[in-house]
Amino acid sequence: MNPTGFGIDTLSGLLSATGLRHRVIAQNVANVNTPGYRRLEVTFGGELARATGAAPTPKVVYGDGPARVDGNTVDIDREMNDLAKNALLYQAAAQIVTSRLASLRSAVSGR
Repeated sequence: MNPTGFGIDTLSGLLSATGLRHRVIAQNVANVNTPGYRRLEVTFGGELARATGAAPTPKVVYGDGPARVDGNTVDIDREMNDLAKNALLYQAAAQIVTSRLASLRSAVSGR
């Protein structure tokens, strides 16, 4: 059985992408009171990936959102919501990887 066909490579990419998204959100939260700071977000270039059949590549870009008087575009409520969603996605992917690796281990050991 090929681990690539088992989806582990895709899940590994998802874990990497959610790790990047977590770091970007943490940077936004750390700069919530920095005048002129523009919020960052992670995009995946989904349309291009679908058109070419390639895996989407995460990319850090400036996010949208209204600027406050000091020019900062970070909304702490939005960041906390994004952080919670990202944590759930990471936990789900990690749990699936663990389950699939256990299945592979079981198949190799003949159980």
